[in-house]
Amino acid sequence: MIMGALSSNIGHADIETFLDALASDDPTPGGGAGAALALAMGAALVEMTACLSICRRRFRAIEPDMQRVIARCEAIRMEALGFIDADTQAYERVMDAYALDRETEQEREHRDTELSRASHQASLVPLQVVARAEEVVDLARETEEKGNQNVVSDAGGGAALARAAIRISEMNVQANLRSITDREVREELVDALTNAVTVLDSADAVVESILGREGV
Repeated sequence: MIMGALSSNIGHADIETFLDALASDDPTPGGGAGAALALAMGAALVEMTACLSICRRRFRAIEPDMQRVIARCEAIRMEALGFIDADTQAYERVMDAYALDRETEQEREHRDTELSRASHQASLVPLQVVARAEEVVDLARETEEKGNQNVVSDAGGGAALARAAIRISEMNVQANLRSITDREVREELVDALTNAVTVLDSADAVVESILGREGV
């Protein structure tokens, strides 16, 4: 166990400490935190590409666009760090629900209700990760098209990491669905996932566009 006092602030731990926590026998942080970290790294790579596409004469025409990309990616990076902590805390509540007594019928009903509620809440953070990852893919596409072509592979890396964040989040939400008893809530989550998965092709298109270039 290495979480301890980090359980509510793991998103701001250094990389080595975070990875040690991720690799430990403690279920938190887990895949959701990893997805949020992938999101943060993806945004950072797109931001770097945009940063290298300003302050030079040949990039003057696109500088306003790149400044906008930089500002948005920085904001997403900060949000993503918060998602790491939020996901960790949400799943800890799921584990608390699993630990409830279930000897009597009343206890089992209470446990099922609490587990359903906690699993729903634990699904909301991954959906936030997905929403921001969609933005990163769009920003990566814009940077790949307009930005400094010498570092365009980093924009592609940002899109690939955002794609990974989406897929991890999709799996986490699907895992939570098994414990959610409210049919309406389940349908809402499934619909959200269905809409989100459409961005995967966009992320692939950014990467394939870069890979298809000569010399890349």
